[in-house]
Amino acid sequence: MPTGQPLSVPAAVTDLGHRIQHWRLTRTKRGAMPRDLWTEAARLAREHGVYAVAKSLRLNFEALKAWTEDTKKARRVSHRRPAFVQLGQLQTLNPPCLSVELEGPGGAKMTIRVPGGGTGEVMALVDSFFNREHRS
Repeated sequence: MPTGQPLSVPAAVTDLGHRIQHWRLTRTKRGAMPRDLWTEAARLAREHGVYAVAKSLRLNFEALKAWTEDTKKARRVSHRRPAFVQLGQLQTLNPPCLSVELEGPGGAKMTIRVPGGGTGEVMALVDSFFNREHRS
């Protein structure tokens, strides 16, 4: 890009710039910019480029780059854990049995049956299953 050329700034970046400027003018003490503003800036940086967004919003390039990478990691990590695990009692003639059925994002399946309805090691097994599934 030739020097002296103004950056083309999308409306969403301009809107966020106004919100950041308002925060800068109205804050009562020095401190870190609020998380929601950083998160929005990181989202826009992934969409329009870290340099362009940092320059337009007068943010530290390295800090914005780190936030952009951190939010990518956070999204990946959030998909590793199940949002819901259903525990149910199997109806048998024997004492009750706890049954847990798991299915990982990659399609792997696992069923855990614990006699007597105890939950002792079930969560450790669930964590182990999803950690293994993520590495595969």
